Amino acid sequence: MNPPPKAGGLKTSLRAGLNAGMAAGLVLGLVDGVGAGLRTGTHGVVDWLGCLAAAGLMYGLVFAASGLLLALGLHVWLRKFPLGERLSRVLALLLGLGLFVGLVWWTRPWVFPGLSVTDPRRLAVSAVLLPIGIALGFVIVRLGARLPRGVRWAGAALVPFAWLGGGAFLYSTSSDTGELGRVNDRTRALPNVLLFVCDAMRADKLGCYGDERVQTPRIDALAKEGVVFERAFVQAPFTGSSFGSYFTGKYPRRHGFVRMAPDTRMAPNVTIASHLKDAKLVGGGTLERDDYHCVTFMTGALSTSAGLARGFDSYFESFMGHHLVDVDDPWSLFSSELLLYIARTKLAQKFDATPVASEASRWLRANGTKRFFAMVHLFATHTPYDPPPEIRALYNDPDYKGPVSVFRSDHAFAIHEGRAKPTEADERQIRDLYDGGVTYTDRQIELVLRELEAQGRLDDTLVIVTADHGEELGEHGVWEHNHMYQSNLRVPLVLHWPRKLPLGKRSDALVESIDLLPTLCDVLGLELPVQAKPDEDEQGRDYGKIDGKSVLPLLDGRASAIREFSFAENGIEMSVQDLRWKLVVPAVDGDNRPLELAGESLESLSTRGIARPRLYDLENDPQERANVLEKAPDEARRLLAALAEWDASLPIPRLEILMSERDVTENARRMAELGYGDGVGKDLPKAPEKQ
Repeated sequence: MNPPPKAGGLKTSLRAGLNAGMAAGLVLGLVDGVGAGLRTGTHGVVDWLGCLAAAGLMYGLVFAASGLLLALGLHVWLRKFPLGERLSRVLALLLGLGLFVGLVWWTRPWVFPGLSVTDPRRLAVSAVLLPIGIALGFVIVRLGARLPRGVRWAGAALVPFAWLGGGAFLYSTSSDTGELGRVNDRTRALPNVLLFVCDAMRADKLGCYGDERVQTPRIDALAKEGVVFERAFVQAPFTGSSFGSYFTGKYPRRHGFVRMAPDTRMAPNVTIASHLKDAKLVGGGTLERDDYHCVTFMTGALSTSAGLARGFDSYFESFMGHHLVDVDDPWSLFSSELLLYIARTKLAQKFDATPVASEASRWLRANGTKRFFAMVHLFATHTPYDPPPEIRALYNDPDYKGPVSVFRSDHAFAIHEGRAKPTEADERQIRDLYDGGVTYTDRQIELVLRELEAQGRLDDTLVIVTADHGEELGEHGVWEHNHMYQSNLRVPLVLHWPRKLPLGKRSDALVESIDLLPTLCDVLGLELPVQAKPDEDEQGRDYGKIDGKSVLPLLDGRASAIREFSFAENGIEMSVQDLRWKLVVPAVDGDNRPLELAGESLESLSTRGIARPRLYDLENDPQERANVLEKAPDEARRLLAALAEWDASLPIPRLEILMSERDVTENARRMAELGYGDGVGKDLPKAPEKQ
């Protein structure tokens, strides 16, 4: 009878842990790598194999170290087993832990979405997923043990090949962005451009727009030394369409980003960033690809998958957990989708309350001498309203004892659907939290600008502060955005570049988000972009037209106005306004079918639409409290004619606009108010689907 094999001591456990870690790292790295490659669209056999090998290497290093630590901690349990058994058990635990992390991450969109991983509900889910992951790890190891010995040895042999191949690939493909944005004769006289887009920030909450309570010293200082536009409006009260208009100079139903949905991607358009790669100079010559380093620092309400990042050389996405990605480096792009790197980025964010501003500051510290176009997307004024304690103390009532400590989007939905009714104290608390977010945004802008000042480059930089939309704070019985009130449509717009722009100038002319691209072209001396594809399709619809206009004529005395009307739309309504009057009309009927305004009158819209048309006298009623349609019908008809003409001029039909969940809720609420709780016209045919 053969004696049982000797179990061995700590050295044997550590050997088992090291081998198990390298094996687990290779398996998890290859599995995660395949998903990352598919999500990033990795091309070419060399890049695919190189990135997969590098993923196996990086996972292997992390899990080898984890295996050693795990073996050390579990040695008292492991020492009674021989080497092979120790290796199997450590391997099962490591695979289980890796699967557990993957389950926690990839179930986020469906299990308590939007909540922090430290929220008690998410922790409870994690407590359930942990044993599931560990059990799966043991099942995988047990199944693997049934494979032929040759297959198992071949798998083990892959580890050194992956490490060597991955190391060689990383060494050979590291990108160098140092040449991007190097100042040359074409760009020496041109400024940098730093665009701050403050998500959901209302204009009337800033000191430079008249608010005396909320502290925004940095934005106010920019306004004092720059230009303030009193009547700046977005073309849609939600993020995707507004960003599309900023970047392309087009109305939403021309640039194509008309749906705020996870699978939405903007059609190919020339954007500010892509235009800076080959724009023609007004005085002759052409910008070249490397003349500007284009970089965007995004919170994550939008991601690069939406198509809005066209032309950017580098991007950072906070919510997605993507580190700063250089788009021309296949490994930088590939690794941003690896869970290992996402976890590292998200962990770092736990120790940084302002990850977007901090990343932008670090990038400027290393690249401030370049010519750059940088966008910084800040999110503190968007739900959840959750400013840090030191800022809360500036606004929130210390004696408030109600349930609102953070205000989230699901809270707003509960109010709109009648499932929650905040008290006056609750509403004050919500508004105070929002005000804290405004101050927090200002401090993040200060953090970024301080870096430029330290390098003496602020005077070389055109700084723009604006928002993609505003925010409703219960003034009309609704909250958040995607509403057609001025609180949603009017946004701040501050331009600061003392070398060329006037100091302390205020303009009350109508300007729109579509004016940003033409204005930048005017400032930089660039011709407007021309679509590479034909502007018109077979039906004569013009997709290439730039709708916006430069605002510079308003500042140098060449013009007192650049447009008569400002237009906006969402899934259920459309609006038009001039300097005094504003008309809001329904854009769909009770069955959510789009209405053709060219064939409608105020009377027909009142009976067929989901809500009656509303006319506001903004001069005497800036809060939009009274519908004066019956008192000024001629003004309403004049505005309706302008709106119908604009509607008909856009190439993308209203059928393309997807109603959001918020739109559906609002539609149902308004139908109920009109006495049509079950809708109207249910027996009529639905609008045809697009062919």
